[in-house]
Amino acid sequence: MSLRQTAIKNGDMFYEGRPCKEGHTTRYQSSRTCVECREQYYFDNKDRLKELFKKYFQKPDVKKAKYAYGRKRYKENKLLRVKKLIQNSLWRYCKNRREKKNGRTEELLGYTVKELKEHLESLFKEGMTWDNQGEWHIDHRIPASYFTSVDQIKECFALDNLKPEWAEWNMMKGNRFIG
Repeated sequence: MSLRQTAIKNGDMFYEGRPCKEGHTTRYQSSRTCVECREQYYFDNKDRLKELFKKYFQKPDVKKAKYAYGRKRYKENKLLRVKKLIQNSLWRYCKNRREKKNGRTEELLGYTVKELKEHLESLFKEGMTWDNQGEWHIDHRIPASYFTSVDQIKECFALDNLKPEWAEWNMMKGNRFIG
């Protein structure tokens, strides 16, 4: 979907007004530039703009603000937290087998992040909440180390193989299979 199609779909950011110098009429509300001209400018100057953005995001104050925003989102958005936890776990699983994670997490696993969140919440023990998530881990009933290839991702990360477990006990258990 192009920027213009998105603009028309969301409607409130744009309006049909005075034509720009090229004769286009759909413009940003906060700008004198029309959508088509802005798209063309981006494509004409893509490399230069990428370099400018790269320099901008390397500034210490911008990095700090971006990090703070990411941490705040991680703490407040439970679905994002579950998504990041399972993505990192899946990435480590592939890395330990000297393979790359090829594909999107939900496609590789066969279920959505929302389904995983609901599954884990249904198995919460007394005192487990998303606010104290560091005190408990997502545990594999059959340890991930028992699965030897990347082809076994679906089995390793199947919903019935994942459960919430207190961190201390999970760390003590290690990679032993305890029914």
